[in-house]
Amino acid sequence: MQHTLLKEINKKSIGTYIKSLPTQLWFYEDFFPAEQVDELKYETLIGSEARPVAADIVPYNTSAPKKSRPVVDKLTGTIPAIRVKREMTEDDLNTYNQLKRLADPNQQRLLNLVFDDPEFVWKSVRGRLEWIALKIVSYPLLTLTRATNVGIVTESSVDFQMPSANKLAASIKWDATASTTKPITDFIAAKAAAKLIGVTLQWVLMDETDWGYFAASTETKNYVYNNLFTGSGILLTPNIADANRMLTAQGLPNILIMDQSITVEDENFGSTTGNPWTTGYVTFIPDLQLGTMKYGPISEESNKPEQVIQSKQSNVLISKWSDVDPVAEFTKGETNAFPSWSNVNSCFNMIVNATIWA
Repeated sequence: MQHTLLKEINKKSIGTYIKSLPTQLWFYEDFFPAEQVDELKYETLIGSEARPVAADIVPYNTSAPKKSRPVVDKLTGTIPAIRVKREMTEDDLNTYNQLKRLADPNQQRLLNLVFDDPEFVWKSVRGRLEWIALKIVSYPLLTLTRATNVGIVTESSVDFQMPSANKLAASIKWDATASTTKPITDFIAAKAAAKLIGVTLQWVLMDETDWGYFAASTETKNYVYNNLFTGSGILLTPNIADANRMLTAQGLPNILIMDQSITVEDENFGSTTGNPWTTGYVTFIPDLQLGTMKYGPISEESNKPEQVIQSKQSNVLISKWSDVDPVAEFTKGETNAFPSWSNVNSCFNMIVNATIWA
């Protein structure tokens, strides 16, 4: 392990470059804001966000009546490491050296070459956090396979312990048969289920496929346009703004479309790009914040190798170094993080491509 071969690279320049990048939408930052923890363990207290219970009206000179304490379950585990590494080969370094030797080097091309790998690993780690968040919020069970995560860390799935009563199913399967689907009826059923446990639902999350079924449904169109037809006799398909105005007027949660695209590689470097959200499931939530993303300490940050340049950006540690025989430049991005879904017992997951939750 040797010092970086790229003269433009230092802790400050990495940070400046990352901060200059265009803002990118990451849903996980709203669902699970960052929380630093001192050890590589997580503990989610499910049911810790208890709803208020009314006090009793009693005569003077009497003791206060006791109330029950809600059962609080614990989901515990080890915070996993999330890591990615990229290599600049001898060919890449030769290109870098050629650009440097030019009397008037192409500065933008040079900067792109120098900072491409730090940008890549930074986005890659954050992309995995987004992937995890959308996977579990769409379906409260996280299963890792070699097709989606080469570094398998567990043989079993992580169950986020959503109560069985909070797992709902559509009254009629959502599909292209718009005349029969009943998404508004399903929304009303979810609202009623939440009301039984004192929860007010504010949002419902779904991907573009299920939004398409929702918007095309005759029931949705009738609710949005109040049975008013266009001159051609065709009921209009609402856009998201029209649909949410109707849902607000009906006292129902508003829709947020989980439009995201993440690329993952398998162990043979084959890549697949798609939305991590599980199609066929929609999730009703009382608030955008579902819990926190717990970030644990990173050993290499605490025990920094002398030859390595490090820069911490948005809880992602970026490291730069080189090697010999053959000459190569390496960039690593890492974090130790896992979401803690503390209000999972106040959220509802509905399967909409079937009438029984599974």
